[in-house]
Amino acid sequence: MEKTLLAVGLMMLLGASLYLNNTQEVSDEIDTANLYTNWKLKYNKRYTNQRDEMYRYKVFTDNLNYIRAFYESPEETTYTLELNQFADMSQQEFAQTYLSLRVPKTAKINSANDNFQYKGAEVDWTTDKKIKYPAVKNQGSCGSCWAFSAVGTLEINADIELNKRFDLSEQDLVDCSGPYDNQGCNGGWMDSAYEYVADHGLAEAKDYPYTAKDGVCKTSVKRQFTYVTGFYDIDSCSELADAIQERTIAVAVDANPWQFYRSGVLSKCTKNLNHGVVLVGVSADGVWKIRNSWGATWGEAGHIRLAGGDTCGICAAPSFPVLE
Repeated sequence: MEKTLLAVGLMMLLGASLYLNNTQEVSDEIDTANLYTNWKLKYNKRYTNQRDEMYRYKVFTDNLNYIRAFYESPEETTYTLELNQFADMSQQEFAQTYLSLRVPKTAKINSANDNFQYKGAEVDWTTDKKIKYPAVKNQGSCGSCWAFSAVGTLEINADIELNKRFDLSEQDLVDCSGPYDNQGCNGGWMDSAYEYVADHGLAEAKDYPYTAKDGVCKTSVKRQFTYVTGFYDIDSCSELADAIQERTIAVAVDANPWQFYRSGVLSKCTKNLNHGVVLVGVSADGVWKIRNSWGATWGEAGHIRLAGGDTCGICAAPSFPVLE
């Protein structure tokens, strides 16, 4: 039945296009419909009714046109875009779902960072042989980036600093750290997550699995990760460059232009902090390497590279947990 409705819906769209006098426009519409069908199969997308199907097709078409315009621009670009799993979401829907970081008022953009130039060695914790780099995770349709940012630093830094390996629970933070001013799938802050872990410990993922939705705190779960004694805030690109030499860092960024990122070095970005991620490296020419929480199929195997300096506001509010 669903396949029949989809076929009818697409035929209606194609049928309407036959009234166009311009043959090229008809051809473009058919190409777009084929792209949409193949994209749905690739990402296993299904919709509840024909109205939603038609709306998502329109959003998909708008996003396709946006990406086409990006490639047709005469300006030279250093990164690429693609029709990824977010191609049926408008920019507003994407922001409401994924960009919900609750940034404290104390986090401010420092103009001194604008002139920063990296002069250190290359660091890449994703390939460092001294640790076992954990697989990139997927937060799903839950505004829990802050929890994944915090857990990412805890897992990787525990291996770097303590020689201990864990698969920790983001859901523990989502469900239980509300008293620390976090709001589960409606956003939170990495430092607040560290405070919670310092006070209560943190469960492992096998004991408190991720559900991508708010739940009731499981107070009886064992919380065996008890190595956090506090956190340290960074307020400059220079300090951030020094800190990444020793450990990974939780960073707040403006991820508005990240929706369709595929590869390369993203350089065009404002500094409206709205997303929590993990800084995992820096190249010799100052390009930052970021671990995201949108799955391993997004971007460069779940990562993105940002141009050197305070791109996307990366130097505004970095922090890391103090482990003992």
